[in-house]
Amino acid sequence: MSTPDAILDFRVPSQPHLSRVVREAVADFARTHGIAGDTLNHFLSALGEALANAIEHARSEKPIEIEVRIALDRIVATIRDRGVGFASEPPANPVLPEPNAERGRGLPIMRRCCDIFSIESSPGHGTSVLIGCRLTGTAGSAGAFSDPHHAA
Repeated sequence: MSTPDAILDFRVPSQPHLSRVVREAVADFARTHGIAGDTLNHFLSALGEALANAIEHARSEKPIEIEVRIALDRIVATIRDRGVGFASEPPANPVLPEPNAERGRGLPIMRRCCDIFSIESSPGHGTSVLIGCRLTGTAGSAGAFSDPHHAA
């Protein structure tokens, strides 16, 4: 018999000051389930970037939905906004911008911090970002960066 996933599911208003509250709640949830160290730090970095993008780019008053799921072999989160969305495909392998650029680091950071990463978006319906780290092998460590866009 398999062990059921542990789930943390909540909605937050699209307000920047709540990002810290979300990261702290997710960190506490993860630690309760034995996740810590680099894996947790990388996961929280990606979560923070995904949440910042939803807050900044959704242009919606609707709450942002966050679901964090811990299974035996991974921690994943879905960050979903009900905002404007976009029609174009995100770049397959986004690169970091020049050091003096003020924008454009979110997607590359999310990809590099996670083993699992995908984006789905639809104009007028919002965007959903899936991030995750494997809990076996090299998840969340420097080795995870070798295949940053490996999907679940």
